[in-house]
Formats: sequence, C-alpha cells, structure tokens
Amino acid sequence: MADNSMLVSETGRSLLSDSSVLDSKIVESSKENLSPGSVLDVEEEMPQIETRVVLVQEAGKREELLKALETIKIMEVPVIKLKETSPGKAEEKLIKSIIHMEIKVPYIKTDTIEELGDSDSPEFESVFVVSEFQDSIFNNLCKADCRVIGPPVVLHCAQKGEPLPFSCRPLYCASMLNLVLCFTGFRKKDELVKLVTLVHHMGGIIRRDLSSKVTHLVANSTRGDKFRVAVSLGTPIVKAEWIYKAWEKRNEIDFCAADDDFRNQFKVPPFQDCMLSFLGFSDDEKANMEEMTEMQGGHCLPVGDERCTHLVVEENTVKDLPFEPLKNLYVVKQEWFWGSIQMDARAGESMYLFEKSESPGLKKSVSLLSLNTPNSNRKRRRLKETLAQLTRETDVSPFPPRKRPSAEHSLSIGSLLDISNTPESSTTNGETPKSSARPSKNATPLALKQSARWQVAKELYQTESNYVDILTTIIQLFQVPLEKEGQLGGPILAQEEIKTIFGSIPDILDEDLEDLMVNWTESKSIGDIILKY
Repeated sequence: MADNSMLVSETGRSLLSDSSVLDSKIVESSKENLSPGSVLDVEEEMPQIETRVVLVQEAGKREELLKALETIKIMEVPVIKLKETSPGKAEEKLIKSIIHMEIKVPYIKTDTIEELGDSDSPEFESVFVVSEFQDSIFNNLCKADCRVIGPPVVLHCAQKGEPLPFSCRPLYCASMLNLVLCFTGFRKKDELVKLVTLVHHMGGIIRRDLSSKVTHLVANSTRGDKFRVAVSLGTPIVKAEWIYKAWEKRNEIDFCAADDDFRNQFKVPPFQDCMLSFLGFSDDEKANMEEMTEMQGGHCLPVGDERCTHLVVEENTVKDLPFEPLKNLYVVKQEWFWGSIQMDARAGESMYLFEKSESPGLKKSVSLLSLNTPNSNRKRRRLKETLAQLTRETDVSPFPPRKRPSAEHSLSIGSLLDISNTPESSTTNGETPKSSARPSKNATPLALKQSARWQVAKELYQTESNYVDILTTIIQLFQVPLEKEGQLGGPILAQEEIKTIFGSIPDILDEDLEDLMVNWTESKSIGDIILKY
C-alpha cells in the first residue's frame, strides 16, 4: 500500500491531479520518462481516492460520449512525489509512477466547476471532458490544474478498449499520439507557442534538439543545422500548415496526422526559399529544369541576378564562371539539383560545389567529410588517401554517372543510380561493358526470345542484376577498405561506425533468375523464384 501522506500537499490539494500545466518542473507525461515497471496495476499501489469523469456543459449532452464512458472501466492515475528543496524554494513535483484505477463513477454532468464544490478535494481524482478548448471554462480548469480531455479521447479509448490516459497537459484528441516534433526557423514567439500548444492538445511531444527520436521536423526555413540533420536522417520535414490542418480534423476519431497521404500534402519542397539560375545547359534542358524548379517550390532568375541563392552549373561545358560570385551564392553542380529532387529534400551543398577545372573534385569532396569519432583528423586523412588511391586503381568511379533528362523525359526514380552493365546500355554508348563487381552471365548473349513473357522476365532480371551490381560496388569500393583489418593502423572505422553508415546491405542473389533466362522456356515461372525467397 502506498504512503498516502506522500500524495497530499500542505495545502490539502490532491497531487494525483495534473499540475504540470503551469509547473514546468513536473516530469512530462510521456512514458519514456518513467522507469521500467513504473506503470503499475491497481493491486500493487492503491491510493485512497475516488476516481470520476466529469462531463462539462455540451459534453454532457452527447449520447455517444455517455455510451462510450459506460464501456471504459479504468483510468490512468499519476502518483506524485514531493522532492525536497532548499528553504524558500517551491516544492518540486515528480511523477513516481502511473497506476491503473477503476473508475468508480462513470460520469457526472455539470455546467460549472463551482457546482461540484469539491473539485479541489484530495479525495477525488477527476477527469473533466470539455468540448471546446478555447472558452472560459476550459481556461478556468487549466488555471485550477485540472485534468482535461476532449470528447475524441473518450471515443478513442472506448473504441480501442484502453483506459483513459493521463497527460500533464490538456489532451483533446490522439491524432498525434506517439509523434515527436521539433521546430526550426520560427522567429515569432506567439506563432511557435500556438503551434506547440496544438501539438500538445493532439497528444504530440515537443523536443528542443533534433535527434533520431524526432519523428517530424516542422520547418519554417530550409536553412540551419536542424534542417540539414533531418535530411541526413531521413526525418520527414513538414510545414506549419500540417499542424493547423491536423487540428481541423481533431474530431475525426480514426484520423492520424502521420498518415503519409495527409502528411505529404504539407512536406517542405526541396527548393523552398531557393532562387535558382542555370549556366551551361541547352535551351531544352534549361527549360525543363526551370519547370521542375517551380514544381519543387523554387523560383528561377537570370544568371547574375543578385537575389539568386544557387547557381546550377553544367560542369562538363563550363570551365570557369563569367562573373565573380557573391559570398552568399552557392555555385553547385547539376548533381545537387537532381539529387535534391530524388531525395525529396534540399541536399547539402558542400558535396556538390562547382570547382574550376584545375581543382581535383574528389580531393575537395573527401576533405569535406567529417567523422565525429576519436582521432578524427587521422581518420579523415586516411580516408582521403584511400579514396584517392582507389580512384587511381579502378575503372569504376566512386560516384555513379548521372544522366540529364531532356525536356521530353522526366527524372525517373532509379536514374541517379543507373550504372547498368547490360549489353544494351553499353553497346548504345559504343563502349565495352566494365564491371569490377562480379562476373555475370550477361557476357553470354541470351537466346533470342521475343514473347511478352520473356521480355518481362528479361526486364526484371536486368533490373535486379543492376541493383546487385550497385550494392556490390558500394561494398567493394567503400565498405571493404574502411573495415580492412590488415592495413597500417588497423581499420579506418570501427564496426559500430560501419554498421551506422552502411546498415545491413542485403545479400541479394539473382543466380536463379540468370538460370531461368539462359534456359528459358515458355513454361518457366518467375513466381516460383519469388515464392522461394
């Protein structure tokens, strides 16, 4: 049995009720702040209080709420511990645990808080259900540190068979439940406070710093460290409008703000806040790229315009710039442009900076790598030397060739990773196929089969073969040298870092597809191979 003296303050106020609305010292309501095993069953720790749900004004007139509350038997109740502080300072309140307690009174209807008369009594743990989160009654409940929820929370819990949740703040709906948001680029405090409040009302969590735990970055600008980190982590980046539109759907019980179809309407386009100019491209290419810039949220300006933020250069035709660029102008290769579109986010400019012909591109690119590990200077130097040596000793470029789409051909998803070694692609360019990845049966011409089934099977095989070649190139050209044991000084990177960079590259084998294509008959089935794996 809990020590009930811990649960009542000197003023007689129930410390089981939520008091974090105005007290920032109390621990946030998310379960991540609680120690393992701190969510307890009612039998383990039972304070001597009575639980009840209070329907305020309009909420008490909704029949669906009354029926829902009759099915909900349990609510979450926080057990608060008073932390001793130095004399003269206010007591700090910490959540010791969250327990499940049976709801003694399914619901009580009231028009005002004053009607209850005992809303501040330590004998009761009350949850107030309010339909509007902006009127005077709601504000009074917040000032009184009462637990407040909206009707959608009640309906959600009844639908899912879950207990009424505890939240340190007023909780209207669960449309952002389990979402962790971070903000960047907002300069107006009033706007930021409003957005944060709405997120809390929908069950979301706010973090000041961007980390891997953050599920969404709400950006008002594409500049800044948070934006760059979010792009590198693959964190969805959205506009503030996403929050406002989600709040408009707050009464839809099954609505989730993280739904891809809904969220994608408010994603930050790659070229938001960007003014682009293009140098060295043909008229058709320039027209196509300008059209795509507008589609991706950017704007186009003539070359030399001082308002321009990015000058995209065709490095194969432009050897030097016709003017001295301003300090705030990014002069980038076209790879930055297509890479940003493919990633669906503005790529970092540092790896795509245009350089004069006498400057070695790879040297610059490698020098910009940053490894946040011990002895980082030594690792950067060794990585730079290794990559430089590899580029001299191998025919395969460390960066896959990228094709420029013409005005008649839009960019396909796989075009930036197209290093096809198929006979068709190689002979079209008048070159002999080269591959350091692995021997392939492609070197032997396949039997000429022109049926529709054969054409589909051949396309699937070539696609899978190219994909395997790409993965093999990544492993041989980058991963193997970085983790090689026998080199002077040992591996450049530790296994933990290798795993972080390369992940688990799948070991995909297309040998069965090769056998099927070489020994093709109309009775062969690709479906059998797919089912096998």
